[in-house]
Amino acid sequence: MKKIYIITLVFVLQFNIAYSQKNILHLNILEPGQPQLNITVIPPIFLGPQKNYDNSSKELVDKFYQIFLNNLSYLPFLNLINPDELVGGKKINGVTLRDIDFKKFALNKIDFLVTIGWKRIEKQNIKIEIRTFDVYTPSLYLGRGYIINKVVHTYLAANKFCARFMKKLTGKSGFFQSKIAFVKRLKDGSKNLFISTPQGYLLKQITFLKGIVLSPAWSWDGKKLAFTYLSNNQHKLLIWSVDGTIKNIFIPGNTIITPSFTPNGEIVVSSDMKGNPDIFLLDEKFKVKKALISSWAIDISPSFDKNGDKMTYVSSIYGNPNIFLYDFKNKKTVRVSYIGKYNTNPCISSDGNYIVYSTLTEKGHRIVLADLKTLEEKIITNGPGNDEHPVFGPDNYFIAFTSNRSGTYKIYITTKDGTKPMLVNTGEGEATSVAWSKTPF
Repeated sequence: MKKIYIITLVFVLQFNIAYSQKNILHLNILEPGQPQLNITVIPPIFLGPQKNYDNSSKELVDKFYQIFLNNLSYLPFLNLINPDELVGGKKINGVTLRDIDFKKFALNKIDFLVTIGWKRIEKQNIKIEIRTFDVYTPSLYLGRGYIINKVVHTYLAANKFCARFMKKLTGKSGFFQSKIAFVKRLKDGSKNLFISTPQGYLLKQITFLKGIVLSPAWSWDGKKLAFTYLSNNQHKLLIWSVDGTIKNIFIPGNTIITPSFTPNGEIVVSSDMKGNPDIFLLDEKFKVKKALISSWAIDISPSFDKNGDKMTYVSSIYGNPNIFLYDFKNKKTVRVSYIGKYNTNPCISSDGNYIVYSTLTEKGHRIVLADLKTLEEKIITNGPGNDEHPVFGPDNYFIAFTSNRSGTYKIYITTKDGTKPMLVNTGEGEATSVAWSKTPF
């Protein structure tokens, strides 16, 4: 397979501006009650010379601008202010500190001001300069430059800058550096795997199977996806690798479902090889090593924290399906779910502090967040329709889930605080069973 490498970050802007350490803005997004910061992004400014201006370059820069704004809209701790609504207008004399009257923006209660400057350089390359300013200092908060000449570069550059910005502001950056995988129904009736960024950028189909793909799960290094493949009424465990190969793993049993990776790369899967589905650990040769959870009931859907000390799963040991947590160190199992009578699809945060799952209510399935420290549970989505299959993002803040609130099942993103869900643009057709990579790509 031919490898294609795209390098978009080619230089870092050097600014001779001293940043005041007295007013460094920082948010702890994992703690409740964080303030929402106002941010405005001035439309891109051409830096000249005028003879190098052309409409095709302007179109590419405008594409970058729209992607950048869309990226910011996924961050609920930022309040994106339309620059056209600013009292005193949006006009600035340039894109650097000395070009800006910050008093005007301070009067509008803007915390962050973003400027974008661009110029066409050699061949068809475009240099974009992005600066984020702390309005109240005033000083440069973050500045970077990128070279773009293709549409794909606009996505990559916007994600790179937003990752750096989010990292400096919150200490987290996984949202803009990760990928999601999900199952999409195609026109021929098959269901296959697709991957994209969490916003739906760079969408790509990665399996081309005739049957139905179920329950994808990323390896912790982001290099593999394990999933169930249903064809001719048979369940198979398949593993896709980033080189495009797919490995067929034989597991005894008729029902092979809900695979998961441990942090050290081992595969755990539910199989009915002994009658009812139990949860089994496979060895490095993909042979059954031992049962992790075994009972007369149905035991499925394992999920692990980053240390491999905790595993959440679903069991019908009490009759109805409920969420349980197994502590490998203490060898103890505790019930987690007490909301509702039908609870499924658990995912534990990588830090081991939270579990999200779906519960069936009178109005449909809803997403529940369980705090493992306080033992409190709260419903964080309200439909309409069904909200199902939640998964944590790599920062343990964002949560992706499947919902048919629009009439067709699609992927949405909220946070552990239950902020307004954002639709992920997965294109036409049904999209379900989302999995979120734990490490940067």
